[in-house]
Amino acid sequence: MPSVDPAALPDRDEITLRLKRTFSAPSYTPPLLPAAAAEILELAQRPKVTFEHVAPVLESDPILAARVVSVAQSAVYSSRSPIHTLHQAAVRLGVNGVRDLVLEAALDMKVFRAKGHDAAMARLARHSRAAAHVVRKVCLRTRVEAEHAFLCGLLHDVGFAACTLSLSQDPELGRTPFEALAPAIDEVHPDASALLARAWRLDPAIEELVRTHHEVLVRGKPEPLNAALIVAEQLAWEAGAGLEPPPPSADPLSMVMHEPPLEGIDVNWTGLVEEARSALAMDPLVLCALRVEAFEVVRAASGDGASPARADPPGKPRGTRNPTGSPGPSHRSTA
Repeated sequence: MPSVDPAALPDRDEITLRLKRTFSAPSYTPPLLPAAAAEILELAQRPKVTFEHVAPVLESDPILAARVVSVAQSAVYSSRSPIHTLHQAAVRLGVNGVRDLVLEAALDMKVFRAKGHDAAMARLARHSRAAAHVVRKVCLRTRVEAEHAFLCGLLHDVGFAACTLSLSQDPELGRTPFEALAPAIDEVHPDASALLARAWRLDPAIEELVRTHHEVLVRGKPEPLNAALIVAEQLAWEAGAGLEPPPPSADPLSMVMHEPPLEGIDVNWTGLVEEARSALAMDPLVLCALRVEAFEVVRAASGDGASPARADPPGKPRGTRNPTGSPGPSHRSTA
């Protein structure tokens, strides 16, 4: 990212206020999913729905259907044997698996897009995919109900895309580098993610999770899926699929829980990750096994088997604040 004169950067509080006003305005229109994707997400929430109900809807959008098959052919999905058709995807993954594929493809096509911020949006998309796959593995190893795990992984940071898109269209902020916008977006993105989940008529449980995804305790009680996602985000970051670059000493065989950068974007303090691990009753050996799996997911998602990319961050923030307004890293737990 090019260096930016701090004096020329807009005020973070002003950007935050603009975003909150935008999302609370009755006239705000969130990014729309393809009509076929929205209908499939709604269908998948009905009892006893089958692929025979879903297939005609998906086939009505040939571009989306082709993208779904393309995603299904990635190493993350088709490591056992190739998937070449929607029917093969349905047989292998079931209706909920196809639903997950559809949302993953739709987000790539329509939502993770903001003019002038291509690199940041690409990294956001990569992080969301990795978190979705890793949180499902966390749930399997900790026996957490996982029906919505993948969707929550995909959607937890979709508010970043909505905020960035909104600011890219602002007459005054449209040309502002992402590094100047990121701290304000980081503060607002959980609520923005929830707004999109509600606009897309997703299960209220998904809306609540994406709003609280940097919290282990929800209404005073540990929420297992929140905890699973917090662990998944940590491991995805260590593996090279965070919004910040991974730690220099990241290693799939490491026994160390790495501390994210103090002023990082979309990071969880290590104490919060430990709180999540405790809530899941996750012993160190399970965590180590999950770290290996996270690195494998990121490597497979890269498409070339190479080591996780250590790309530059989408923007180095000027600083973040915790919810009390005092200086400190984002989403820091007081536990």
